[in-house]
Amino acid sequence: MQQTPMSNSSTSVAQEFYKIREAWEQVSKRKHWKLAVWVAQYQDIDIIDKFIETERLAIGVFENDIFFRFETAFKGDHQGFEEALWKEYQSWFNPPVPEKDVLLALRNDGVLDPIFEPRFNTESGFSGLLKELLRLREHLEGFEETFFCLYFPTAKQHQFMLGSWLAAKLKKDIPPFIRLVTIDHAADRNIHTGKNNLIVELEPKLDMMGAINNEMDKGGGSSEMVSPEARLTKQIRVVMDTILKKDRSLSDREVKKMLDLAKETGNPSTYISSLLVASQVHYNIKDHDQAARYADDAIGRSEAVMEKGDATGYHCWKACMMLKGALLSAKRKWETAITVYEKMAVTALKYSDVFFVMEGHRISGHLYYLRGRHEPAFEHSLLALVAGSNLTQEVIRQSTFLHAAHLAVFLGEKVRPKDDLKALEEQLAIWIGPDWAELISGTEFEKSTAKPRSRFLPTVPFK
Repeated sequence: MQQTPMSNSSTSVAQEFYKIREAWEQVSKRKHWKLAVWVAQYQDIDIIDKFIETERLAIGVFENDIFFRFETAFKGDHQGFEEALWKEYQSWFNPPVPEKDVLLALRNDGVLDPIFEPRFNTESGFSGLLKELLRLREHLEGFEETFFCLYFPTAKQHQFMLGSWLAAKLKKDIPPFIRLVTIDHAADRNIHTGKNNLIVELEPKLDMMGAINNEMDKGGGSSEMVSPEARLTKQIRVVMDTILKKDRSLSDREVKKMLDLAKETGNPSTYISSLLVASQVHYNIKDHDQAARYADDAIGRSEAVMEKGDATGYHCWKACMMLKGALLSAKRKWETAITVYEKMAVTALKYSDVFFVMEGHRISGHLYYLRGRHEPAFEHSLLALVAGSNLTQEVIRQSTFLHAAHLAVFLGEKVRPKDDLKALEEQLAIWIGPDWAELISGTEFEKSTAKPRSRFLPTVPFK
């Protein structure tokens, strides 16, 4: 795992940016690879993305690499994704505003042959896209040794992962002078490269937290001279530091300062996010009652935003619902916790968030099981599996889908005839793979069906 360097007062954002540039310079010189994977900590992803964006501009320094950014979201369907990429490529040449016209920009720079016109009535999909990009490259003057780097930004947490599609593309022949580039989370790897000489990994040792802290400290000598947003960001750091000190009164004071600053910004979303931070801080110092109050406040405000048709409130809402459910479960308020997770599953479906649909039903099923209600526990486990089946098999095999599968099989043996159980097992083989039984066995999954022996013992953990 990547180790974060020790921070010092001289670390700057510019220094970290140049580390990224140096890392790319090392691999850019190599000729054999087809996929570059930036292995990044969460706090480093943004600056790597900014580096690639800089290289797409005229101020970029790598003359032999041209980056093309694709925003199309991967949703688990390889063919559908490739057709969407083709449509995104077409949109480059028919943009809503002239400033985004790729052809016009290249012609104005004097590098594109005037006779070139894009062809949209030929082969579509990813293979058609690559052929068109190579045809475009052939009509660019002075780009004979230039690589076209197709950049796919990292997937957001809990979305479908791109690793399976990239692996499939590498098994086919990627044309010369075409390269693929993406970012993978160091703490939750999705792209496992192994010993593939077509793949290079870039893992610069960055200290973005230290660099950002130093930049904030430079501008924060006088809080009166800094915007509320900047002071809030700095205060969030202070609040998070109080967790390690486990001083409830200290956390309470700093949290209230944070919320006052959040109000000062005048941004409802900022205040809601700050309530979530407050709830998580009190949860971590085991002040569960206060954590619940902040979570309830954030949920109420998020729902008000969502009712107005603003989807931005949903992301904070689901995090608070997960936290509220955990707090209720810790107090053995099973039935109330179940209603929280069931509501989360229903709402997640409205937002096409299949991961949280799965999680809502999975945890509800687990809680029903702890209550001895096997029939609804089994039914919710099945609902979790149906929702989770929309994930790619690669994600399924590494996710809590396996927990839902274990509970479904465990309960199916108790509440369903053998023929029904056989149908379930056949479906699991399709969703998980032929080794499904091996994957859902073991002590980790057996613990999920072990009930607490006493109300004084800790609850079964939810993972």
